[in-house]
Amino acid sequence: MSIFRILFYIFLAIFLYKFVVNFLVPVIKMSWRVRRQIKEFQRQQQQQQDPVQQNGSTNRPSSGNGSTAPTPKSGEYIDFEEVKE
Repeated sequence: MSIFRILFYIFLAIFLYKFVVNFLVPVIKMSWRVRRQIKEFQRQQQQQQDPVQQNGSTNRPSSGNGSTAPTPKSGEYIDFEEVKE
């Protein structure tokens, strides 16, 4: 019986080795690669958004007391009437 037990352990060791090398290692490598690509994508997106935010904030007029946009007053409302011909 000891020879069968030794053969069983050998086959088990070979199966586990093939499982680890052919399945687990590629899955782990792929997960590392995907994480690295996601981080790279997020970094690129952040770099693209930073200049847009900086340019957008410098081109907008300030909305303080010196604002140039007129604010509508309550007495200036004009009622619209549709004219039919």
